[in-house]
Amino acid sequence: MIRHLIAVFALSLAACGSAAAADAQSAPSQPTRMGEQKDKTVYVQLIVKACHRAETPLEPTGQGKIYDNEKPLTLDERKAVMTALGCIDVPVPMNFLADAMSPAACMGHGGYLAAMQFLEQRQDLAEFPAVGAWECVITDHEVVGAESM
Repeated sequence: MIRHLIAVFALSLAACGSAAAADAQSAPSQPTRMGEQKDKTVYVQLIVKACHRAETPLEPTGQGKIYDNEKPLTLDERKAVMTALGCIDVPVPMNFLADAMSPAACMGHGGYLAAMQFLEQRQDLAEFPAVGAWECVITDHEVVGAESM
């Protein structure tokens, strides 16, 4: 008796699963949870904040410091600090990324690695080898710059 109930339950789950898969294939233009179309192509432009190499020796910092009254820098304050350090903005060409960079990867560790590899390959940026920050500009159209003209 239990075997029959388990078999009926398994067959009903299989039928529901195949119906859900058929619905997903018949309506591919349904919006995702974020409201964007699944088939919509997005383009990622990576902009690196290239900085000079740090010349200070490594010393222990923040020992015994109490961070209760500290507040993080705002975006404008961080940009001002980077400008004061002499950092420059360098856009990474789309052909370097090879259209394989997703927006999530760009904002995460993949964006940092791509920025670091790009700065290593550019001989004209040898005095700016450090990645101070990176920014991912996500658009629905291909980024056209001076390099592609």
